Amino acid sequence: MLGYFVYRQMYPFGKESLLTVDLGQQYIDFFQYYRQTILHDPSGFFYSFSKAIGGEMLGEWAYYMLSPFNLVLLFFPDKSIMAGVMVLTLLKYATAGYTFGRLLVQRQIQSGILVPVFATSYALMGWGIANQLNLLWLDALVFLPLIILGLLNLLDREHGVAYAWWLALMLVTNYYMGYMIAIFLMLFFIYYEVAHFQNLKNSLRQFWLFASRSLLAGASAALVLLPTFFSLQASKGQYSQSVIHAKIEYNPLKILSKLTLGSFNFKQMPSGYPNIFVGSLVLFLFVTYFFSKRFSYRERICAFLISVFLVVSMFFEPLDLFWHGMQFPVWYPYRFSYLLSFWMIYLAAKTFVKPNFAPHYMLIWLAFFLEAGIILYTWDQLKKFSYATTTTLIFSALLAVIVLLILSIQPENRRASQQRNACLYIVVITEMMLNAAFSLNNLSYLSVSEYSVPSAALQADSRKLKELDTGLYRTGQTYARTKNDGLAQGFNGGAYFSSALEKAIPDFFGQIGNPDGDNYVTYANGTLISDGLLDMKYYFHQKNDRNQSNDSHVDLDPLTESYNLKDYKPVADLNQTAIYQNPYATSLGYGANKALKQLKPFYNAPITYQTSWLNAVTGAWPTTAYFQAQNFSEVIFQNTNTATTLTGAKISRLDKSKNAQIIFKFIPKSDDPYYLTLGNGLSSDYVDFYLGNRKLNHYETFRHVVVLNVGNLQKDQEITITARLKKNNLYLNNFVLYSLDKQTVTAKLKQVQKQAWHIKKYNQRYLTGSVKILDNDQIFTTTIPYSKGWQAYIDGKQVNTYKVQDTFLTFDIGKGKHTVTLKYWPPYLNLGLALSLCAWMILLLLARPVHKF
Repeated sequence: MLGYFVYRQMYPFGKESLLTVDLGQQYIDFFQYYRQTILHDPSGFFYSFSKAIGGEMLGEWAYYMLSPFNLVLLFFPDKSIMAGVMVLTLLKYATAGYTFGRLLVQRQIQSGILVPVFATSYALMGWGIANQLNLLWLDALVFLPLIILGLLNLLDREHGVAYAWWLALMLVTNYYMGYMIAIFLMLFFIYYEVAHFQNLKNSLRQFWLFASRSLLAGASAALVLLPTFFSLQASKGQYSQSVIHAKIEYNPLKILSKLTLGSFNFKQMPSGYPNIFVGSLVLFLFVTYFFSKRFSYRERICAFLISVFLVVSMFFEPLDLFWHGMQFPVWYPYRFSYLLSFWMIYLAAKTFVKPNFAPHYMLIWLAFFLEAGIILYTWDQLKKFSYATTTTLIFSALLAVIVLLILSIQPENRRASQQRNACLYIVVITEMMLNAAFSLNNLSYLSVSEYSVPSAALQADSRKLKELDTGLYRTGQTYARTKNDGLAQGFNGGAYFSSALEKAIPDFFGQIGNPDGDNYVTYANGTLISDGLLDMKYYFHQKNDRNQSNDSHVDLDPLTESYNLKDYKPVADLNQTAIYQNPYATSLGYGANKALKQLKPFYNAPITYQTSWLNAVTGAWPTTAYFQAQNFSEVIFQNTNTATTLTGAKISRLDKSKNAQIIFKFIPKSDDPYYLTLGNGLSSDYVDFYLGNRKLNHYETFRHVVVLNVGNLQKDQEITITARLKKNNLYLNNFVLYSLDKQTVTAKLKQVQKQAWHIKKYNQRYLTGSVKILDNDQIFTTTIPYSKGWQAYIDGKQVNTYKVQDTFLTFDIGKGKHTVTLKYWPPYLNLGLALSLCAWMILLLLARPVHKF
């Protein structure tokens, strides 16, 4: 694999990197956060204000960062972390091969050169190659053989604690993969009991050993599992399927195509078939196992039923959901398929035992026709499998035939057997490496500059900002590398991407007109109101953005339009960027009118929501209107039908063979900011927007109505917006132009600033500062997401907290000057720690030598 990386010129051997898809957009940022937390700010282990607008982190650590292999990353700072990712990847491949080899040797299943034959088939299985970009999952390949080895030793010797320790470590390292392994362990235990059944008493004793040690493993990991469970209730647990359909997800025969070389590409990531490539030798021996008289009928029947269960799980929806914790995966389907691969390789290794082993000629012919059927089926359906090519099928057939020819040889002595096995070793290594090369060649990767240029700019901005202001606040961005920039570079941005994002956060972002999804939010559409109330005190801005340059090459890609910055103060000028200060930012907490308790959600009405939010905070009565709908001065329809009312209009392309677009023109009557709202029917799937003669900078994917800043300080200057249809029909839902009463809004925000919380001391889980409350009808609200983990204190006395806006931490407060303190401690952490300590003590006692008299 190192040779392949050198050949592909991966960093540090060239200008490319291993970063692609989630590894480049998500995990690399968590790795940076990992280093920052361990080396500089341990309080970030429990909570982080870099997680969107703030959130608990123990659940994130449990899913993304608790692999013991990650310690390697401490030696790879900044740009060199890409080299650290390569070392991490190679270590996991190598260690997976080692642990499977250890299982084979210690259980006396294989010896000699056949150990690396099967160990390499395991380490480089199709699932591992396909999920090289999901590094956090590869620990499952490392620990699974050790868990199985511990279980077998436990059941054979009737004592021992290695099984419990390894299972506990897997649950701590990645509970998601650990959950799947726990299910598989129940199947494996059944297989063992059927194969080694003596009497009912012995089976019950072994069941007790299996169940008790499994529970002890779970209790040992409770320190992480219990707080993580609490976290999941607010995040992934909100998306569990309530309705399950007993249906076949696709034609099961399509799985056969995944047994050919290179059966993976980008299209397989969002919705593909299970990655089960294990090589032709393993496939043939796996089939041979069921015909081998060395194993009892009951063992083979049980193994067959387990195999059927695993295969059916890969296309039958209820079982698919069961393996994934009752949630359909977002990308990377059939994540548990590595368990089938392990099962196949394990049974194959058990089958190839005698030094002079050679399958019966009938089995050779059966294997030949099986491989021929797979190749011919894939060939016939070639247009339906984007990953399959004539080249990969030819190599698949060629190597399979070579393996069969070698297997058909009956060695006459030990030396001949060794030579034959050496030939198998060469062929298997070649086959597994070709599969890795063909599969990974189908992917594109970030170049070093694509990662390092924006990362270096963000790092420089973050360092400079900390010199300018050491306080606690949030920072917006008009350029970005990923949604986790704040996490990676140590500033409190408003974006985040994680599988364990609390549901309340994207719900809130959707209400204020910013892009959101089940697992991400992006603060790309700030208004003066949202910037002020969320304490977006500073902005990072790229100087070479398309507003200021006509160059076709842009090093720092704009995330959003920057017209709001015209009202903000420039405070730093760096090489590629500038930093602006928002004079209307409030604080992370402030006194607000009690009317805020009554504020209800407004989905797909961000203008109404922001208006109601500011009015509720300031107690404005009668209700003040800050936004005013505006008409376009001219609308030109080109190759489309015309519409007199724009909002909600359905636009159709007239001549399907020609381009179609609508040109909207308006002339601002004041220097106020102008905003355009877009419904989800106006995302980039349907239309491209242009501002003047350039593409409109905005985050193009969204599911709720978003608010775009399209002008500011441009009185009497004509502004042109063009919508170019990408399909034959376009629905202008929620398409409205607004102006904002800047004078009134800024006056209201200054009113909020008078009751702002002045934070004097803080870390990621402790904040304290003073606030002056002017009236008795006020409450103290924060823009910190509500969690039971937060404890609030007013003048040293703890007070009860509650939630407002379905999102934020709030509590009652009286008139006058107060010291407000917030402390965070993960819920259930103490209980988890107590359970873990008890389990560790029991395991230490069980680990004492057993003396038999």
